[in-house]
Amino acid sequence: MFPEYINLFWLNFSQTLLTSILSLVIFLIFVTYYNFKKNKDETNFFVSMIDLLIETMDDFFGSVSNKIPTSVKTYVLFLFIYILWNNLFWLVLDVFATVVPVIHHTFRPVSTDIYFNAMLAVFGVLWSLYYGLQNHWFHFIEKYINLRWFGIVGKMPKNPFKFILWLLVKIIDIILSLFVWLLEFIWEFAKMLSLTLRLFWNIFAWVILLTLIVAATIAFIKVPFLWPILVLVMELLVSVLQAFVFALLVLVYFKVAEESH
Repeated sequence: MFPEYINLFWLNFSQTLLTSILSLVIFLIFVTYYNFKKNKDETNFFVSMIDLLIETMDDFFGSVSNKIPTSVKTYVLFLFIYILWNNLFWLVLDVFATVVPVIHHTFRPVSTDIYFNAMLAVFGVLWSLYYGLQNHWFHFIEKYINLRWFGIVGKMPKNPFKFILWLLVKIIDIILSLFVWLLEFIWEFAKMLSLTLRLFWNIFAWVILLTLIVAATIAFIKVPFLWPILVLVMELLVSVLQAFVFALLVLVYFKVAEESH
């Protein structure tokens, strides 16, 4: 489940960290090339396709809610692009692994590092909670703490019978409120956990499957490029889908926080 560590230049690097570093370097080269082509000719096919993809995803995420600020939509778009890029980068490495098997044992998809996924999930959920607090203040806090408790002393009835009845109702109210408060906190933790594990298990399952396919290809197929194309296409779809679902769920959490009362 956890990546192995590889000693390189007297330092220990995890497989996912090596993949992340190499992916980042290639991404910077890609962005530099994109800027060069765009400055030279904005109508270039390569530039136009990249712009179309980014604008399409930006418009889609923006259509989820018009009230969500640009900074949030930019972050969600960044999540989609970053996760997708790392997934596609691993897909390319896996193709080369059929020829150079050591690649498969040296690198590993960044999304199969549970700490990386948890970092993205925790940051996204905590930011959505802060966003909800900014929009609703005390109304948002009341999801977790019943602010009416602070006025409990001044509203006590003087009649003993009414006081006992009032006290029982208040105790039941506090117990139920504490239960709801506990459920709300469990729900926030569950959002972080589900985001983390959904991305991890889906990509990790494909890594196991592809490891078996690469081993079978090397052992039984004389021409390594003849490995199952269908699995490659399915992995491409899974990579796009998981990046999209992760980014969309984070955006949905922001929308829920925006509409919370």
